[in-house]
Amino acid sequence: MQVQTRKTDASLEFMLEKTVAFHGHLCPGTVIGTRMALVGMREIDITDPKGSQKKDMLVYVETDRCPVDAISIVTGCRISRKNLKFLDWGKVAATFVNLKTGKAMRIICPDSTRELVDNYVNGEYSNDKDGRNAREVAAYKVMPDKELFVIHKVKVDIPKFDKEKYKVICEKCGETVNGNKEVVIGEKIMCKSCGEGKSYYHAG
Repeated sequence: MQVQTRKTDASLEFMLEKTVAFHGHLCPGTVIGTRMALVGMREIDITDPKGSQKKDMLVYVETDRCPVDAISIVTGCRISRKNLKFLDWGKVAATFVNLKTGKAMRIICPDSTRELVDNYVNGEYSNDKDGRNAREVAAYKVMPDKELFVIHKVKVDIPKFDKEKYKVICEKCGETVNGNKEVVIGEKIMCKSCGEGKSYYHAG
């Protein structure tokens, strides 16, 4: 098999340095997330995400794995700023929204991209986990966008209340709830754990 030789884009290497510094190590997920963010911003016409356009972008991520750190670093979007939304769907996918124009693109990295790795690397890597990761990193750095990603233009309905700032008190537990995260059961306003009757913790 003839390996396709391509150079890594300089802007990608620059952003990968920043991503790795935050994430802690270089892995396939950081490369995918970094490239996904760069492509996403390009597709929705965001060129200055941390400057003049820092309030113009919203990103939905569908995984809690490595790509999210990269997407956050590249775009400047954060959960705490309410411009990075986490959906626990277990997919290596993200949707990038230009809040000024409404333009939105969903980008997914299908698992089938792994089948293309050998097209972009030489067979000089070990067969253990580290070797496989190194092969994927090398390939994902240079693989064309159209082979690494599936990109769809989408429409995203953003609730107006999403940026409202107010607080309510749960009528059952008495705890404060921020930002339209309450639920109404009957005529009572409650936090989700009380209202839905489920929680990740219980009394110790």
